Amino acid sequence: MMKKIFFSGIIITCIFRAQASLASVAGTVEKGNKLYYNQKYEDALKQYDQALSKQPDSTVINFDAGAAQYKAKEYQKANSSFEKSLITDDKKLESKANYNLGNSRYMLGLSQENTDLALAVQLLEGALNNYKRTQDLTPKDEDVKVNYKIVEAKLKELKEKLKQQPQENKASQQQQEQNKEEPQNRQGEGKQNQENGQEQKKAQEQKEQANQAQEQPAQQQDQGGQEKQKQQTVGQPPNQNGQSGNASAQAEESKEMSKEEANMLLEGYRQEEHAAGMLKDDRKGVEEKVLKDW
Repeated sequence: MMKKIFFSGIIITCIFRAQASLASVAGTVEKGNKLYYNQKYEDALKQYDQALSKQPDSTVINFDAGAAQYKAKEYQKANSSFEKSLITDDKKLESKANYNLGNSRYMLGLSQENTDLALAVQLLEGALNNYKRTQDLTPKDEDVKVNYKIVEAKLKELKEKLKQQPQENKASQQQQEQNKEEPQNRQGEGKQNQENGQEQKKAQEQKEQANQAQEQPAQQQDQGGQEKQKQQTVGQPPNQNGQSGNASAQAEESKEMSKEEANMLLEGYRQEEHAAGMLKDDRKGVEEKVLKDW
């Protein structure tokens, strides 16, 4: 039955080469391994770091440090440690290092899926390359085949998302530009409304001025007529028969005439009428001689 793993099958090795002559380094690494198996990964990493301070180029110690970093979810540091452990002539160690490096690249890629999709795709592609190298070195390793299929399926999913990303970015950019233009449009509309209001106010003022200009001649004409009427009233204008003079004054003068003056006036009228001879008095029915002129 095939053994399936889900990136928890990190391999740790305690193999030391003959050149690891310092007993203190070997003891430090051994302490780190015990802590690792007891799932005390951070404490184990401290021991590995102490050993690396004395032998920084050790592929074995870098491999063990990478395993502890992976368990502590420090995937970026694990990548660096496993890459250093690849520089070895030991094919078995190289195979294990490629396997663990593929796992750490996969986990790091997942952590970048929502922030940098292109980087996530690149990391998963790198993980597949590590698994291929592992298969080349250990063709009978079934675990690496299982992991390869898992990473391959996820890589396909991320690539589809990456294809759709330009369209989403374009739509998002258009939305941002639209949101940016809206305040400017509202500002432009406000300015336009203000200008329209000023134009309407100006047009209203011009209309009122035109109306005032039309009303002034009529007012002047009315004032002129009233003034003329006033002047005519003071100077006693002609009556309806076209006669001039003050009839009321004449009437008053007639009332004030004495009887003698009235008779004299009457005689004057009679003298004018006797040009043909006699004046008949209708009241008495008698004829009178023409009187001499006064």
